[in-house]
Amino acid sequence: MTWANTGALGFLALVPVMAALVTWAWRRRTRDLARFASPAMLGQLLSPGTNPGRRVQAMLAPLVTGLLVLALAGPRLGFEWEQTKMEGVSLVAVLDVSRSMDAEDVNPSRLVVAKRELRDLSELLRGDAVGLVLFAQGAWTRIPLTTDYATWRWALDDTQTGTIRAQGTSLSGALDAALRLLDHADGSGKAIVLVSDGEGHDEDAKLDATLARVVDARAHVYVIGVGTAQGAPIPLEGGGFKKDDKGDLVSSKLDEARLAHIAEATGGAYVRSVPGDGDVRGLYDTEIRGKLTASERGVRRDKLWHEQYAWPLGAALLGMVVSGAAGVRRGKGAVARRG
Repeated sequence: MTWANTGALGFLALVPVMAALVTWAWRRRTRDLARFASPAMLGQLLSPGTNPGRRVQAMLAPLVTGLLVLALAGPRLGFEWEQTKMEGVSLVAVLDVSRSMDAEDVNPSRLVVAKRELRDLSELLRGDAVGLVLFAQGAWTRIPLTTDYATWRWALDDTQTGTIRAQGTSLSGALDAALRLLDHADGSGKAIVLVSDGEGHDEDAKLDATLARVVDARAHVYVIGVGTAQGAPIPLEGGGFKKDDKGDLVSSKLDEARLAHIAEATGGAYVRSVPGDGDVRGLYDTEIRGKLTASERGVRRDKLWHEQYAWPLGAALLGMVVSGAAGVRRGKGAVARRG
């Protein structure tokens, strides 16, 4: 037997604690009643069903608690395999790791928010091959196209702005690196998901030439902008903030015009990052999987466990019914005695 939620088994420690409390309460009640009246007098004062009913309820309380914990832990006994056809697109996530992504005009920083957006995206993937490209002044293929989403998330979590030492922002270099990955893709739709604040040092002509290559490759760029129009200073690795030649603070701002141009030129879409996963979910469901062609990637085998939680849950509910009936019986006895 296995368990769906082994952490819940720790609550079984409540069972002996409850049993001890019930035993202590029972003994204290017995002692207090003995001080109040003699056994013969108690027999006259208490209804016939009082003590048996209380005993049943006292014994059932820890038992029902234990059964509920077992049901919560999700016992499983045996399984069968289910085969599911996998279909998906080829997608490359392109993450800006330049120093401007350390700006804190969004909480807690642009890079943290950007990584959250891509993690949310990875949770939506269903059969898609996904790669990861990091870029600043240069671009680095961190993960080639894969369906191993766990490894992909590990690489994403391990990413910081210092991952690429050559600082600056080359959007054209990042998109070219993504295209090289997509050259190895199958016949499925090709998507590039760019997450950046949009600040770049490429000349417009160079960026437009890259966008033309993206279009020729029949790929589409979907852009998530991170930051604000008001901007924020750029923190330095050793402390303080980046300054220009005059000693003034350099403020980094979200360049939505540039990012929207990249998306529009390639037939993609642009959204600004917002709390929650509504932005990335809209891009994935409506644009990427809604408009691009998915190709078959084989068959996935999943374990379908035979869940057994209904047995302890049913026993717990039965125990509650019996406990309630014992209380009703005790109350009827008291009414009959008074009559």
